[in-house]
Amino acid sequence: MSLAEIAATREQDLRDRIARLEGRISAYERVFLENPVPAIVYAADSLRILEANERALELYGYGREQLRSLSVTELFAPDAHRSLDNLKAELRKSLNSIGPLVHRGAAKQELVVSLIIFAFEVAGQAARIVMVQDETARRLAEEKLRSSEERFRELFENANDVIFLHDLKGTIQAVNRATEYLTGYSRAEILGKNFADLVAPEARHQTMDSIRAHLGGSATQHYELPIISKFGALRFLEVSTRILYRRGHPVAVQGIGRDVTERKQAQQRLLESSRELQKKNEELSTALRLAREATQLKEQFLANTSHELRTPMNGIMGMINLLKGTDLSADQREYAEAVSQCANDLLTIINDLLDLSQIEAGRLSLTDEAFDLQESLKAVVKLLRLRADSKGLMLTHEMDPQLPEHMYGDSVRFRQILTNLIANAIKFTPSGGVHVKLGLRESERMLHCEVIDSGIGVADSVRERIFEAFCQADGTTRRRFGGTGLGLTISKQLVENMGGRIGTRDNHPAAGSTFWFDLPLRPAVPLHTGVNAAATRVEVS
Repeated sequence: MSLAEIAATREQDLRDRIARLEGRISAYERVFLENPVPAIVYAADSLRILEANERALELYGYGREQLRSLSVTELFAPDAHRSLDNLKAELRKSLNSIGPLVHRGAAKQELVVSLIIFAFEVAGQAARIVMVQDETARRLAEEKLRSSEERFRELFENANDVIFLHDLKGTIQAVNRATEYLTGYSRAEILGKNFADLVAPEARHQTMDSIRAHLGGSATQHYELPIISKFGALRFLEVSTRILYRRGHPVAVQGIGRDVTERKQAQQRLLESSRELQKKNEELSTALRLAREATQLKEQFLANTSHELRTPMNGIMGMINLLKGTDLSADQREYAEAVSQCANDLLTIINDLLDLSQIEAGRLSLTDEAFDLQESLKAVVKLLRLRADSKGLMLTHEMDPQLPEHMYGDSVRFRQILTNLIANAIKFTPSGGVHVKLGLRESERMLHCEVIDSGIGVADSVRERIFEAFCQADGTTRRRFGGTGLGLTISKQLVENMGGRIGTRDNHPAAGSTFWFDLPLRPAVPLHTGVNAAATRVEVS
């Protein structure tokens, strides 16, 4: 017999023996194969898969014939920790447990399994049943749990807020890194301490009461705690806690605390500022009350003394006029004239002060009656003519013919405004002249008046405050020209109280000024119409 025939005979003999082995699996082994746990039967020496139950087919995704064409080792994924020879040796043992291992299914999916190997014989031939325990889902769950625990640990350790856990008596069981930073204690130092030991002494009793009340279900879960650090620093925590239960019974308290020290300090500073502001307000209120009382006393004093001041001044001026009518020497007449001028100046100051006090006190009364515009203008010019002549100034005036002859208003206050502006222009005009114009702003139906002089002018730096009380262009002006600086202030107050406006323009130092004011025009007779505007009346005094 040839070698080829011998080999073919032996191969056929081996196939027959395998067939007999497959056909003679006992009913006992069948029980294992039909067990809900995936199971595979393989030949002990060749490791060739002989049979598998339905659960094994579902697990690996193979058909029965596909699986039976494989060796057990072909199910294993490469394992860096176990060599293939070691795995084969493990599989040939009579009774063994291997795992966890990584298998691959028909779709190359990885399966985490544990194997339990049972040995048996069929017709004197060794075989094995391997029970495959699929641990893929459990392993994934464990991996997710481990990952979740790692994320929780990372959040726990890296949280900016303080996180702590203590038992029902307050003994600290766990803290995060932020707790160490806040308290100054290391984790080893703080674990085992009672939570109340970290609280400021004055708040410890209340803290423990809050914890006990919380466990009783009657306290809020949010409260504020003053914490004393290892180095004695006072910090404030805004704490939120919850109770942890096990089998329905409370076992611990978990808390999260936010450091609100800066906010508390800011609130304290704000409270102190509020108290200081309240104190200042009270002081200001007292000062305001005293100022009002002083103002009332001043008004009362001015009201009581106005008659007493004017009466003797009028008497003095009257007696001076009588004295000037007597036979006086040249020197005596010069002295009398000087006294008369001083008395006039003093009376002007007294009248200005009394008028200003009445305006500031809101006691200024205005009349509303028809008066003659031209006659009022002439009366003022006539009154100031001697003053202009004494300085060698030319005083002229003109009136637009479109203006009514009469208008409604307070003629006395109108003349006072004109007198103040013209007198002011004469005072500050060393040479040249003063020109007064009464015109009409037709677009606004306003009476427009201008007083134009060739005097010293007003600098731009003081133009905005020229109408303030006791203000003149500069310190030398008062020394050179005298006066109190009340004339423009009173004029401004009178014009505004009469519903008008006042201002200055075309001011050039050493080249003159223009002061103007507008008043509501309310004619007492119809306006003239059809009159040539060029026919303006101009008079020279």
